[in-house]
Amino acid sequence: MKQEELIMKKRMLGLLLTAALVLGVTGCGNTTEKKTTEQAKGSSEELTTEAGETQTVRLGVWTGGIDHYLAVVGTEQGIFQKHGIDLETTEFASGINTIDAIVTGQLDIGMIADFAGVNRIGNTQDNFDSKIIGRYVTATSWGLYVNEDEVKDLSDLAGKGFGTIPGTITDYYAALTYEKAGIAADEQKLVNIDSTQAMLGVVDSGEVVAGWSSGASAKKLEEHGMKKFLTMDDLGISVDAYYVASKDILTEHEDLVEDFLAAIKETEEWITANPEEAAGIVENKIGIPKDQAAANIEASTLLLDFKQDSVDHLDGIKEWAVGAGMFEKDYDIKDFVDTTALGKLFPDAVEN
Repeated sequence: MKQEELIMKKRMLGLLLTAALVLGVTGCGNTTEKKTTEQAKGSSEELTTEAGETQTVRLGVWTGGIDHYLAVVGTEQGIFQKHGIDLETTEFASGINTIDAIVTGQLDIGMIADFAGVNRIGNTQDNFDSKIIGRYVTATSWGLYVNEDEVKDLSDLAGKGFGTIPGTITDYYAALTYEKAGIAADEQKLVNIDSTQAMLGVVDSGEVVAGWSSGASAKKLEEHGMKKFLTMDDLGISVDAYYVASKDILTEHEDLVEDFLAAIKETEEWITANPEEAAGIVENKIGIPKDQAAANIEASTLLLDFKQDSVDHLDGIKEWAVGAGMFEKDYDIKDFVDTTALGKLFPDAVEN
């Protein structure tokens, strides 16, 4: 195949992946795996090598997500190698699928976003033995998009179609919007959709006059006449994502978890200092257009911590999920967190 055709296909894939990502954290979907190292390791027991050599960490990433950016940039810049890690990256169609792979022993570390994580833990809490080891990104890139002819004040949403993807973070954002607007339950009119294309259809038909979106999907809504009316900052919320580690690597190779987190921290600092160069690496390695990668980096605050604000953030989502009947039994989020490695490296990044 000619080189030009390869590049074009890669760019097209990047555009499709970017569009898919902005639907939000759904916590569902079929698993799509893609190995990005030459060989796979069978279990965490194979992590130990001779002194001075690198050790393999099997990392699962959400294809095209910020965690994917960190993996490819850190590898390209030699940061993981510097910290003694041979990073074996496997791509998945959604972050929640990385947790499934940890449970089945395919991965050592994966990622989970706030809403999907709260929901997964809530529905599997008696058997969920992986642990959150740190938050790596927070963002406020979502917005409420409305038909300005129909919505001039939040109260105008009463009795009018509000698009949402059922069982996802958009349900939560819709609930917070109604709460801010003071709209009673009998005046709330949620319209369930399952894709950006479906959202555009109900917007064009007039069935929906509002919905939360971001990135490429938000741009499409704007092309169909919708305007940003509310930001996440207006609601005092954010979308956060976390690294999750298997029980085996935490109990048997805590030093390797420390090495991984040290490499992530250094990679985040490099991306923050070199956003344009980082976006170029992402385009070359993943296929997401450089301008879109740069916009995603700009919309994200890279950090590595887990403090009380993270507990409060997850608790807020959990309380709503319990009330919405998404799972039956409440739980303490701290029971599913292990910041031992993070605290050893960066004491100020955890609660004392």
